[in-house]
Amino acid sequence: MNLKGKVAIVTGSSRGIGKAIALELARGGADVVINYSKSADEAEKVAQEVKASGSRALVVKADVSNREEVVEMVNRAQKEFGAVHILVNNAGYSSRDLWFMKLEDITEKMWSDVMNVDLKGAFLCSQAAAKVMQGQKEGKIINISSTPAVAGDPYGMVYTVAKSGILGLTKALAWSLAPHVQVNAVALGSIRTGWVEWLNEEERRSFTEEMALKRFGRPEEVGRVVVFLASNASDFMTGQTVIVDGGAVMR
Repeated sequence: MNLKGKVAIVTGSSRGIGKAIALELARGGADVVINYSKSADEAEKVAQEVKASGSRALVVKADVSNREEVVEMVNRAQKEFGAVHILVNNAGYSSRDLWFMKLEDITEKMWSDVMNVDLKGAFLCSQAAAKVMQGQKEGKIINISSTPAVAGDPYGMVYTVAKSGILGLTKALAWSLAPHVQVNAVALGSIRTGWVEWLNEEERRSFTEEMALKRFGRPEEVGRVVVFLASNASDFMTGQTVIVDGGAVMR
């Protein structure tokens, strides 16, 4: 799908799913803003891969939970590339210990750490990017959520609540920014990234057995769905959630 001439910001794109999304958007022709908060070297490597594909890249350090840093990131993107057509709210807070934490052991700080990045961050980035997009009368916002927000999960309570909030934010933004800006979400199942290393072999088998396709998803497969939602092919879609989970929650 042709994204030539489009400018995309992908939050949390120095590694993992965010990196794959950034690279797939670049392969589609988009210029990409690589956002990171800590992994500077990895972000620069992603930028080099974006440039190798023939697209332009801009690396921006920004904490998505900080309004001033988010606004500066969007301003830099607009100044460097002249527009912001696509925002992918991918940045998320991850912790193995928190994923398996019992309800009674969850602290306020743990709650805030996740909410600030996953939910507040998506709101702040959308708010800043929407100002540009509405002026252009054109834009796509893609929010990365997760299947626990759709089906529930015995683990990851705080994560599940934050990602459920993302689905509500998606619908609210879709109404608020219509008709010129489309806002959709992608709910991810088990994608093979760093978190898989948290699991032992038995746990990995358990995850794959829950899926009709009997395997973990690949980050680039997520990237291709995001490219579709970022392209003109999805112009008549807004407020929707696309589930990418290998068939785990269809039962």
